[in-house]
Amino acid sequence: MSHSVFEKLTVLVVDDSAYMRHLLMTLLQALGVTRVYLAIDGEEAWELLNTCQPDIVLTDAAMVPGDGFMFAKRLRSLRGHALGFVPIIMVSGHTDLASVERARDIGVTEFLSKPISARSLYERLIQVLDRPRQFVETPTYRGPDRRRRNTPFAGEDRRGGVALI
Repeated sequence: MSHSVFEKLTVLVVDDSAYMRHLLMTLLQALGVTRVYLAIDGEEAWELLNTCQPDIVLTDAAMVPGDGFMFAKRLRSLRGHALGFVPIIMVSGHTDLASVERARDIGVTEFLSKPISARSLYERLIQVLDRPRQFVETPTYRGPDRRRRNTPFAGEDRRGGVALI
């Protein structure tokens, strides 16, 4: 019997749309994820965090009252707790450059645009699990290293000391 690489994962899905919650849960289960927790907004997700201890968070961007941006920022602000490092995949129909940059700048690990497919979800999960990026902490940013290529920088280092966690 073959086992899924995802079977030991715990995933928290945060979306105000019942249809999207069900779709994401069904896709995750088809990929072999056995523990999926559902929340309708950032506030409910915040309440579930300590209960479910997710390995990955999938969150919608636009929700009311607590949207995915606020939730991700709040999660990244956790210091001294493993949950502050949990990979966050933002799922959104708002794929304009400003939204993607906003997600990146608050520490979202990956961005998945709607409509989603099983393949696109699988690829993001593999990206997060198989090729994790180093975590960076500066006075203005806390999250995964935004650089995707491992190319040396030849210019002047204007940032000074940056803590790589």
